Parts: sequence; structure tokens; C-alpha cells
Amino acid sequence: MVPRKKSEADWAVEILAEKQEAIHYLDLLKAIAKQMGKKTNPPSLTSIYTRLNMDNRLVYQGDGYWYYDANRLRKEE
Repeated sequence: MVPRKKSEADWAVEILAEKQEAIHYLDLLKAIAKQMGKKTNPPSLTSIYTRLNMDNRLVYQGDGYWYYDANRLRKEE
């Protein structure tokens, strides 16, 4: 099986799980862009933000902060 490339949301989960605390979205977007070797210009950050919004593993806490809640994931039976 060929391993798939990490998505923006995969990077977000990794970063948030490592920090174990909420991170302001702009700091998170910049960290993801850096990990993926992407530019931190507005179009790139907007693209990353859009992809994060589509992933249900990430939780918006309010005031611009996101965190990762492993308990929200459905456990396969």
C-alpha cells in the first residue's frame, strides 16, 4: 500500500496534539504552511483554512482558537 501525503488537516492534528492546547488559527495556519513547504501569503493561508474547516477532527474554541479533540472521533466497532 502506498502511503498517502499528509493533508493540511493531518498536519493540524499533529501540531495540535503535540501542543496539547488551543492555538490561534493564524499561528496554526502558518505552522502548517511551514511544515508543508508552502508560502504564507494570503491565498495559501486561505486555502489551508478552507481545508481545515472541512475536517471534523478540529474544533473551533472561539476567539480565533482551534484545538484537536480526539474524543470527537467515532470509534470503529
